[in-house]
Amino acid sequence: MKTSSGAESLFRQLTPLVLLGVLLVLVFEPWLPGASWLKSKLGEQVILRGCVVMLGLYVLLLWGESLRLQVMLGGVLQALRQFDRDSSGGGRAGAVAKNSKARLEAARLLIAAMGSGDAAIRATSRHNLQRLVGQDLGDDPAAWLAWLANEESAAP
Repeated sequence: MKTSSGAESLFRQLTPLVLLGVLLVLVFEPWLPGASWLKSKLGEQVILRGCVVMLGLYVLLLWGESLRLQVMLGGVLQALRQFDRDSSGGGRAGAVAKNSKARLEAARLLIAAMGSGDAAIRATSRHNLQRLVGQDLGDDPAAWLAWLANEESAAP
């Protein structure tokens, strides 16, 4: 999962750079080194077509990412609902055991939300983390991240 998180972070960081790069290529197309050679070999519209292809591929990547996030959040919400049903009925340990992967995903999202600038979001995230984990580790996201790392290393 850590590799996916690293790729996800890189994707988020590169998005504005890729879009800015495409914009700069389009704006400065007449002055690009080698542009005349490319146009003579591949046609007058080669740079424009290349930018359209690049944007099309990037839109497909963004669409795939949105689908992945939708599936992940749906699973997390389902696990939280199941956890809430089981914990209100006294079967908390069974819910945690059945959905440990979704529980860790939910905790990861809630820990990330604790870094929000909005105090209400931080408070709600902490409250839900307390319910999910069964203990209070305070307002510091580092303590929750340490708990998450410990849980991930113990998971099968």
